[in-house]
Amino acid sequence: MSAATMAPALQWDDLRVVLAIAEQGTLSAAAQQLNVSHPTLSRRLQRIERRLGTRLFDRLPTALRATEAGEEIRRVALRLSEEVAALEQRIGGLDAAADGTVRLTAPDAVAEYLLPGMLAAICQGHPGLQIDLLVTNQLVSLPQRKADIALRVTAKPDDALTGRQVGAVAMAVYAARSLADAPAGLPWVGFDAALACNGPGEWMARHVADGDIRLRANTLLGAAQAVRAGIGCGVLPCFVGGALPDLVRLGEPLPGLTQPLWMLMHPDTARLPRVRRASQALADQLRDAAARLTGQA
Repeated sequence: MSAATMAPALQWDDLRVVLAIAEQGTLSAAAQQLNVSHPTLSRRLQRIERRLGTRLFDRLPTALRATEAGEEIRRVALRLSEEVAALEQRIGGLDAAADGTVRLTAPDAVAEYLLPGMLAAICQGHPGLQIDLLVTNQLVSLPQRKADIALRVTAKPDDALTGRQVGAVAMAVYAARSLADAPAGLPWVGFDAALACNGPGEWMARHVADGDIRLRANTLLGAAQAVRAGIGCGVLPCFVGGALPDLVRLGEPLPGLTQPLWMLMHPDTARLPRVRRASQALADQLRDAAARLTGQA
């Protein structure tokens, strides 16, 4: 392997050195521009030339003049410098802007039955905001900036995140209207192992015989559609059951199943003006929807 092949690639600082010397014409002036000492800059230039195996400047009595190689590096460095300056101008202050893109993540049932009207109101009232909605029942990493704001139904929010409780989600038993007037012994829509350990799954394990479950769903959204189709009655969030005109609620919200709804953010992200603006707008919408969440609407 040749020495040229083994030589490290030019770094941005190397280009800055060559550009400054070519523009200023002397080591002293270039050193002053780069805020380094004359001897330090001289050594850096010598190391660059040794690494490249070519002279970049002719040493004249009172100045340095770029060689053909030095002039080529100067042109590249100048172009890159202009592109970097343009990039800084484009992205500078984006975090300080009250407008821009905000990434929101929410579970499927919340995204399907709770958020559409709220997001429509936010987009209409805050035209400078662009909402990227990530619908998933998995926990999206806020520290890794996969999302800016997360809506999570949980009694134990992550201590590493900042946020506030923005509602309380009640649960109740719902059935299709075609089943509501049927005699006792209705079939049920239950939950598979993916949801069996949560509140509704645990309630059904205590109150519903296994043989009465006609279908099991692995999401609340799937369970809601099964109940709507008349397969059986099921435990659903009140904001879901109440949004479906084909369903009727069988009794009051179930005691002990109400869960807090949290709006969570990474502490660094929470300080961004656009995220503060979006989170406040969303909190206002959720506050107005309190009765839907608790089943009082």
